[in-house]
Amino acid sequence: MTNPMPAIVKHTRRGALASLCALAIGAISPGTAAAEQGELRIAKQYGLGYLTLMVMEDRKMVERRAKEAGMPDLKVAWATFRSSDVMNDALLSNSVDFVCLGITGLGTIWAKTRGTPAEVRAVSGLNALPLQLNTRSPTIKGIADFTDKDKIALPAVKVSMQATLLQMWAEKELGANNRNKLDALTVSMAHPDGMAALVSGGGEINNHFTSPPFAQLELDRPGIRKVISSTEILGGPMSFNVLAATAKFYNENPKLVTVFMQALQEATDFINADKKAAAEIYLRMTNSKQPTDELVKTLNSPGIEFTLVPRNILPFIDFSYRAGSIKVKPESWKDLFFPVAYGWQGS
Repeated sequence: MTNPMPAIVKHTRRGALASLCALAIGAISPGTAAAEQGELRIAKQYGLGYLTLMVMEDRKMVERRAKEAGMPDLKVAWATFRSSDVMNDALLSNSVDFVCLGITGLGTIWAKTRGTPAEVRAVSGLNALPLQLNTRSPTIKGIADFTDKDKIALPAVKVSMQATLLQMWAEKELGANNRNKLDALTVSMAHPDGMAALVSGGGEINNHFTSPPFAQLELDRPGIRKVISSTEILGGPMSFNVLAATAKFYNENPKLVTVFMQALQEATDFINADKKAAAEIYLRMTNSKQPTDELVKTLNSPGIEFTLVPRNILPFIDFSYRAGSIKVKPESWKDLFFPVAYGWQGS
């Protein structure tokens, strides 16, 4: 298949979106739409990391872009999943078309499906933001302080970004032979449930490896503090998640891919231009009682960036290969992405 969006050569607010619009108007033949799906199914997870998709859903950006592209009857279905492992199953069973995956989840499913019609690759990054391990234990200052009684809530054991970051942290501090030291302490919980368990003050969960805004909300509670963040473990920012699809969907639906990417860029620009409006959408869609000003402050926090550029993909994938989680080592981050993303200066 010819790359449905070859004109994306730079990631500027106006440049990328202008290229996408030009493609939607003239680069795809009028007969393409008839052969494409009449419904686009998009899955997200919990947390501020999925704000871009929430904006797309709330403002019906996909539907509007589809109408402009000659697909006025396109139906858009949204779903929310706990973690990447559940999303992977939904994607491979053809229950959804676009999913949000952590870098670890992307590497795992890419390695398993590589070379098949169901090969999974990403179309773009979604944002760059830090993940954070919080604790309510007064004795935990570093990795050596965890005991068998210190349980860590995270989205999914072994396969989530947080689980991989714990292993990377352990390898960095204790050596390769001890990279799995904390695995037995991890418990799979959706972010809202993990936060509730941590702040309750009771139960076995006294640590939570989570994402904004849950990490910031937890720190507002007495006795809860940060242990370490992904930025400290990696030495720099990372893509919190990426958006992925199967090769079959990507190849058979070039116009839908273009429409989706248009809406994705538009939503990213919307957030960066008006953080307050974006915060209001998030609070309304999640039924959160958090004050708008507090969430805007979180959105403006250092390390939080809404961008489609993939960041620090290879360190995760190299670790997964070194740890034996995947059996194929890509030569470049581009091996895990469809050509639609090649114009960005990723890493």
